Amino acid sequence: MDRETAAAHLPPSVSAVRRAAEVALEACWLAAVLLVPLAVNPWGFNYELPKVTLFRGLTLLMVAAHLLLLAWSSPPSVRRWLQQPLVRPILLVALVLILCLAASISPRVSLWGTSYRQQGTYLFACFLAWTLIVTSRLRSAGQRRRLATTIVLAGTLVALTPFAEAARWGENLLSWRPGGSLGNPIFLGAYLIMALPFTLAALVESVGARPRRTFSVASGAIALVLQLLALLLTQSRGPWLGALAGLAVFAALILWRQHRRLVIGGLVLGLAAAVALFAGLNFGLSPSSPLASLPYVERIVLAEGLEGGTVRVRLVLWEAAAGVVSTWPEVGLEADPLEVVRPLVGYGPDTASIVYTYAYPPELAHIEDPGAIWDRAHNETLDLLTMTGWLGIAAAAVLALSSARRGLDLWQRESDPIGRAWAAAPLAALLAHAVEAQFAFSLTAVTMMTWLCVAWLAAPAPLTAAAGRGTARESATQPLLCGRWRIYAIIAAALLTALALRLEGGLIWADTLLAQGRSLDRAGDWRQSIAAYDRALAMVPWQSSAQQLYAETLYNLARALPPGEIDTKAGLLEKAADSLSRAIELEPLELEHYANSGVLHAYWSEAVDASHLDAAVDYYELAFRLAPTRAGLRLDLGHVYHNNGRYDLALQQYGAALEIDPQLAQAHYDSGLAWLALDEIDEARAAFQAALDLAPGCETCRQALAELTE
Repeated sequence: MDRETAAAHLPPSVSAVRRAAEVALEACWLAAVLLVPLAVNPWGFNYELPKVTLFRGLTLLMVAAHLLLLAWSSPPSVRRWLQQPLVRPILLVALVLILCLAASISPRVSLWGTSYRQQGTYLFACFLAWTLIVTSRLRSAGQRRRLATTIVLAGTLVALTPFAEAARWGENLLSWRPGGSLGNPIFLGAYLIMALPFTLAALVESVGARPRRTFSVASGAIALVLQLLALLLTQSRGPWLGALAGLAVFAALILWRQHRRLVIGGLVLGLAAAVALFAGLNFGLSPSSPLASLPYVERIVLAEGLEGGTVRVRLVLWEAAAGVVSTWPEVGLEADPLEVVRPLVGYGPDTASIVYTYAYPPELAHIEDPGAIWDRAHNETLDLLTMTGWLGIAAAAVLALSSARRGLDLWQRESDPIGRAWAAAPLAALLAHAVEAQFAFSLTAVTMMTWLCVAWLAAPAPLTAAAGRGTARESATQPLLCGRWRIYAIIAAALLTALALRLEGGLIWADTLLAQGRSLDRAGDWRQSIAAYDRALAMVPWQSSAQQLYAETLYNLARALPPGEIDTKAGLLEKAADSLSRAIELEPLELEHYANSGVLHAYWSEAVDASHLDAAVDYYELAFRLAPTRAGLRLDLGHVYHNNGRYDLALQQYGAALEIDPQLAQAHYDSGLAWLALDEIDEARAAFQAALDLAPGCETCRQALAELTE
């Protein structure tokens, strides 16, 4: 029985509900594919948050619609569902994710994700639910065509965003690395290389003489050119490598049956040419040669990059992350009762920031942007191993191999190039992502594309319209679920819809208020910013980052008050301390909460009550345990002691900083100031000289040394 015949035998009310639920489901997954990579809140504080909340909200709506669809259908067969392609590997990933969440060193962070990434179990549960629903409900060639059209359209619109960004900021695209709607050139390139194979498949279909094409030849060619151009403009080497791998596999799968020798020869020659070009630029030519200095070509010249720049940063990150997954150190403020199982389950989803903060070497402070967030190793395999252990690696490998096998099965079944192109597209996209992810990490839009490829491979819908009109729905003779289950489904759907609006919508509104508060902070309008933070906290009291921003504003207002307003200062500092205590309660292993608490109590001790010096020291000591390699924290505590006239203790902290990082010129300079305060002129002179030796451009060091010499 086909779709139309089955629908005709159903009662009108049942058919209407089911049709509405099916339309809502497809509309939600198409909206996610189109809007998530484009979602940006120009008034917000967190760039990634709109993508996260939009995807999670749409997934909750999909689950609600799916529950209604199930309630107005025949009882589903669990056994048949489990036998569908890739369902069991997906469920294996879900099981491992639950185990890793239960064993996490910071369960709240692992559930919700860090405040700046939001890549916790909740988001990944939405990815899994979204994939399973698309897998089960993508049943017709028409649905697959609409999905393909949306993928290509989204990729093309994303490819246009770098041009809009350049026009807004007045930048020259030929000398600028745009991030577009993804916010970063690496993330932009990582997304584009997954959209490209689907655009190529649509172009292959458009060239054929088959009716109901996805795109015309002209529109497909324009989309492909725009995406390739945007990928080139990112100047991101990892996505370039991924694109080469993915496009090579796509071409090989299309041509393999008729032109095997051509495919093998082309792959060998292409690989040889790439190796020769890379080796020639890096070993046979000098970096100043005309070829190596050309725009874009210079991005693959590593002669200078090994000692600095992003290449050196990645080498340091990889070495540190490899040390973590080979030794599995005990991380946190208390003894880890599950230390013995860390190699199996890792430290927990999205806990990499906690672990890497503990483990990253001091060298990173000299070669990386001081404001950068050190929460990923720029190698997704190392990140996955750190956060989910070997069980996570095994589950990912099972899913990857199962997806590859399923894709090749679909490819072998197709007898014409168009069908093979649609089978090859997700395989090429997944391979491109696998290569690129060894040099970066994935966020929401790219991860969504990864799971979309899995759903594309697992869905029963025919790859082309010629392969069939779609699979049948349940027979009308099968009994429908009883009314009690329909009531339950309606209630659950209403709750999920309310949750999507309140939780995800509330997060976006709160993020907008936080951005407004930060803008007022920079203008020095502390009282107005406090009001904005109060409103934000009313929406998301569980967000530790909001609590911290609120505390910072109270602290800044206290510092801005005249020295005589002691009581007012004390009240503001008290409220700030309470907010930071709440932040620590929410994320007990977040370094910034302890460091900021140390700063707060240090000022409190200097301006209001000297007894708070002990509290400041206690918070810094906790920060040292979370980040034992962060020499800057030792400097900060040294400054606290220095400001309180405890020069001997300050010197101890400066010495501890130098033990961590002997190249830290600032520690020598600060030691010189402490020795000078103790009237130890020779020691001060030696310290200033050591600082100047490490930082010859330090004019402050030079001036201090000159004053002592005079």
